[in-house]
Amino acid sequence: MLSARVKRWASLLPALLIAAHAGAECAPEQATRARIGAQTFKLEVAATPERRAQGLSGRPSLGAGKGMWFVMPGADLHGFWMRDMRFAIDLVWIDAERRVIDHVTLQPCADRHCPIHRPPRPAAYVLEVEAGAFRGAPGTRVDLRCDPP
Repeated sequence: MLSARVKRWASLLPALLIAAHAGAECAPEQATRARIGAQTFKLEVAATPERRAQGLSGRPSLGAGKGMWFVMPGADLHGFWMRDMRFAIDLVWIDAERRVIDHVTLQPCADRHCPIHRPPRPAAYVLEVEAGAFRGAPGTRVDLRCDPP
């Protein structure tokens, strides 16, 4: 027969396991938060071709502390444009080792021929946040976390 002490610990085990997993490092396609230096952004993930193509187009805003995390099919000079955007963004290019390559602030484009913006070297990920929100620097590590469902 189990002692009361063992039963008590056994009943706490599921809660302890969930707490230990909360915010654990995770796969880029499953990330719910990104920490870059002292900043943390709550993420929406765009990992499919359809989600990447839609991005933030047509939205009125993104919201403070939030970002869209683009998981690209591989590291390359992926182009981004601002067609059908309603607000300015900071676009952050990130390499396969999850280090910031560079960032740029982009304004909406109403023209049919919006300029395409590319990273200075191959990027595997892109983070979009509201303009002025990103305060990181090239070389800074991006740590991804997954919150439990």
